[in-house]
Amino acid sequence: METLHRNRKESLSGFSFFTGGLLSILVQAVVLRESLFGRHQAELASGIVLAAWIIGSGIGAAVGGRTSRHRLFWMIGMVILPFLGFLQVAASRTGILPLAITVLPAGFAAGVVFIQPFAFGRPGRIYALEALGAAAGGGVFVLLSPYLLAGELLAISILFSIIGLLSCRSILPALILAVVLLALQLFSIPEGFSRRLGALAFSNYENVQVYPSPYGEVITASRTGQHVVFRSGLLEATWPSLESAEETVTVPLAASLPSTVLYIGSSPEEAGIINSWPTVDRCVTVVPDRTLAEVIEYPGEIRTGDGRHYLTGDEFSYDLIIVSAGQPLTLLSNRFYTAQFMELLAGRLAPEGMAAVHLPGGINRLHPLEAELARSVAMASENSFRWKRIIPVSGLMLIMGNGPEPSFEGSILAERMDSLGVAGVHVNSGTLPSDLSVFRTAAFDEQITSADAETNRDLHPEGFRIAHELWNFRMEEGEKTGLTIPAAGLFMLIMVAAAVLTGKPAISLGVAAAGFTGLAVEVITLVSIQAATGYSWMLVGAVTGVFMTGGALGAFWTVKGVLKNPARIIALSGIAALFCAATLYSYSIGLFSGFFLALCLLLGTFVCGVSSGGAFPAAAEVLGSGSAGKIGLLDLAEHGGSAAASLLMPLVLFPLLGAVNVLLVATAWIAIWIAVHPR
Repeated sequence: METLHRNRKESLSGFSFFTGGLLSILVQAVVLRESLFGRHQAELASGIVLAAWIIGSGIGAAVGGRTSRHRLFWMIGMVILPFLGFLQVAASRTGILPLAITVLPAGFAAGVVFIQPFAFGRPGRIYALEALGAAAGGGVFVLLSPYLLAGELLAISILFSIIGLLSCRSILPALILAVVLLALQLFSIPEGFSRRLGALAFSNYENVQVYPSPYGEVITASRTGQHVVFRSGLLEATWPSLESAEETVTVPLAASLPSTVLYIGSSPEEAGIINSWPTVDRCVTVVPDRTLAEVIEYPGEIRTGDGRHYLTGDEFSYDLIIVSAGQPLTLLSNRFYTAQFMELLAGRLAPEGMAAVHLPGGINRLHPLEAELARSVAMASENSFRWKRIIPVSGLMLIMGNGPEPSFEGSILAERMDSLGVAGVHVNSGTLPSDLSVFRTAAFDEQITSADAETNRDLHPEGFRIAHELWNFRMEEGEKTGLTIPAAGLFMLIMVAAAVLTGKPAISLGVAAAGFTGLAVEVITLVSIQAATGYSWMLVGAVTGVFMTGGALGAFWTVKGVLKNPARIIALSGIAALFCAATLYSYSIGLFSGFFLALCLLLGTFVCGVSSGGAFPAAAEVLGSGSAGKIGLLDLAEHGGSAAASLLMPLVLFPLLGAVNVLLVATAWIAIWIAVHPR
């Protein structure tokens, strides 16, 4: 590979630029996914992680661009970045520091690595090579993350660091890292890293085991005979818990007397009760993660994967479908409580079939937020089912159908259980008359129907928002977004200050506007794909990779003169955001499926990458080729806008306005910049 500087000993090769981008994005993807561990997998918290990484990277670029030892600092960044990834994951898992603080050092190192090559050649070519490397890093994460633990992925990043050092003839640092990596592997430290963190996080349990999963690591443990399974820090299943299992499935089974049942959930005891019910001839259990099926013994006919996706591909009609997916604390679980899911659910029922969806609720009275959540989910079912009832068992159970409405009076269901010879330990003919008395059911109905709520939808997840308010109340945690707006304001000030310091504030603010809009599209793509298909956290590297592939193409076109006018390049991101907003609206009114939506959003993400990739080197050329200091400030300006978008879009605007309006806000900023940009 040809070098880009006259002194070969002080230069970097094009392949060095490529490996720097690859390493940065691979570590970023690991940090992004694993930072949510222990925080009930709240996907919107990824905005905090992204903002911290981005602003850290911007500061790293601004500081690193001021040095005269560009090759040396590039090597230092390449060496320490994987190890900062290890430290960040450890700090995140143990909770010893605020999430944003743990991410900043790794982001800073990535910024230092990013900026150094701009001292050695034309910005367009350098940016294109780094962006191609970043796209490759996203691809590596997609391919390996379902099969490797976090420590093993970070060990792979050390290997790429070694390759990058060798590409610039840094033999001694590469050999030292190779010896370190070999020692780590000989002592099984990368694998043991995740296992030790798991044992530390669950120190009150015994027999702690850690397994890789596309959604994050799965941990199994036991204590005094009680078995638990956590997925990315969120409780997925526990047994024995016979009382809870009986309360969840007995009433729907007794009311419908089904022959065929589809169970979407993770509890082996709930699946066992359904399979042993006297009237059931066939029960299909859809377990959400293949790793769960490997570590838990489920009875009957087992499928693995997304239960909602299973409904779209299965042509069989069921007498009863039971959904026990936990609270909608994640966009992944919230997908089982939305209007779009209810439509799918109704389509898979037999003419007289019933569907039952488990909801949180108090024993004797509901917290107002529980009532609001139940009302929001019930409203989501109104257009898909002829009748619906909310029954106060196992918290709450929303039961719906399009056939004749059965009786849910406790005494009638008790007689039916006696006639079938079914005698549950905790739910039986002795408990049902009081649990489902007319007075008790009416009291809960009155509280739910009087709650003020909005319909829960995929792209405006009202249930998700309420569930987090309820979680914060129960955990006595304060409002998590209290500092979001002030922090976003600070990032915007950093953006403006850096743009002014470049000496070309107009074009620098345009690059920042493209960064803001591109990041808005990227974040909304992540959360919307998660809400519509459930797959984005397996494909988090792919979304970043698609953006960076567009960035490489945009930079290449700028070098070749295909993209010339900076204002038009920046306008591309606004057009892409508007296109994504239109596709999100079309999905919300039912014009096409979630997978077609995902393809459209990925296309919009790609175009935003083209815009950012073209705008940055075009502006860098204006600042002066080889001026790493000013280019570092340009990067800080862009990253300030991107960090603000990372906070505002998922944490504030998406829950408040929904996905469509968020992207309209981003489009408006581009339109304003174009209107005031000097011709």
